Amino acid sequence: MIFIVILMIFAAKNGKSQFENIDLGARAVAMNGAFTSVSNSSLAIFYNPAGLGQMKYRDFSVFYSPAPFGLSELSTAAVTFAQPMRYGIFGAGIRTYGFELYRETNALLSYGNGYKKKLFYGFNLNFYHLNIQNYGSAFSFGVDAGAMAYINKYLRWGFFGKNITGAKIGESREKIAQVYRTGLNYKPLNEAGLMLEIEKDVKYPVSVRAGFEYTLMDYVDLRAGVGNEPASFTGGIGINYNIFQLDYALYKSQDLGITHQGSLTVNFGGIIGRREIREQLKKAFEEN
Repeated sequence: MIFIVILMIFAAKNGKSQFENIDLGARAVAMNGAFTSVSNSSLAIFYNPAGLGQMKYRDFSVFYSPAPFGLSELSTAAVTFAQPMRYGIFGAGIRTYGFELYRETNALLSYGNGYKKKLFYGFNLNFYHLNIQNYGSAFSFGVDAGAMAYINKYLRWGFFGKNITGAKIGESREKIAQVYRTGLNYKPLNEAGLMLEIEKDVKYPVSVRAGFEYTLMDYVDLRAGVGNEPASFTGGIGINYNIFQLDYALYKSQDLGITHQGSLTVNFGGIIGRREIREQLKKAFEEN
C-alpha cells in the first residue's frame, strides 16, 4: 500500500516518466537548476556534458538527499567525477533514486572537449537500471548530447538534450524521460552571474527557470532561483576552503513545501582554479 501511495505522490509532483531530469547538486539546485549554460564542475554530466570542456582541474562531487520533503522513499544520491586529459575531459557518475521497493539507478560515462576555448561539445553514455520489488528489473542504454558557446565576454549559451536516442525500459516499453534544455548565462562581473533557461520535456509544458550567483571574496557564494512548471523558489550558499566546496540549497515547492539539500565538491584547482573559472569567459576574448 505504501508503495502505491509514494508513486502517487511522485506522479503528483512531477507527472513524468522514469529517470526524470531531477536536479542534482546543491549549487545547481539553489539556482533552480538553471545550470545548462554554466556546467563548470563534474556535475556538468547531468546538466550539459559540453561544460566539461571548460575544466582544467580534476573535480569530484557527492550529493545526497535522504528524505526530500520528509519522504525517505524519494531518497536521491549522486557521485560525479571529471578528469582533464590530453584528448579532452572524461567524466563519470552514478545516481540512485527511490527505496527498497522501487529503485532507479543511472550510471554515466561522459566526454567533453572544446574548440579555440569558445565552442564546446560533449556526450553522455547512460546505463539505466530499474528494479521494482516482486515485479523484477529491467535495463536500457541511452545517449545525451550537449553544446556550449561563448558569445562575447559577458554571455555564454548552453544546450542539453537528454535521452536523444529515445531509450525505453521495462515490459511496457515506456520511454525514459526525453528532455531538452537551453539557456543563457550573463556575467556582467567575474563575481556575478545571471542565468535564464527553458526546459521542454517532450510530453509536458515548457518550464522556465532563472538563477543568480554572486561570489564574495573567493570564500562565499550566494545563490537564488525561481521557476515554473512546477512553481518553485530556491536559495543557497556555498562555502569554499582550499580545494573543498560545501554547498547548501533550500527548495520551496508550491505543492510539497520546503526541502533542504547539500553537496560536497573537491576541485583540485583550489582558490586559483575557482578564480580561473570565474574569469574564463572574459579571458577567452581578451587573449585574441
